[in-house]
Amino acid sequence: MNKNAIIVTSVGLVIGIAEALLYYNLGQSAGGKFSYKIPPTKEFLKTVGVVMVTSILTAGISGLIESRMQEEKRQTA
Repeated sequence: MNKNAIIVTSVGLVIGIAEALLYYNLGQSAGGKFSYKIPPTKEFLKTVGVVMVTSILTAGISGLIESRMQEEKRQTA
């Protein structure tokens, strides 16, 4: 995994967890006053796992697209 992939994965993980927690809390407070809390440990760890997988996939796909674009650029130069 190169440096860019690690950065994309890390940023995706942090933003993804923040987004998941926001959605969790919006769902918990539906129809009532918004409050912030972290889900039970088991649920939170499942959420982190899903976000981690999607962050790794995003970094991998982004890396593939970037390398293909650079390859095409070299071929046309």
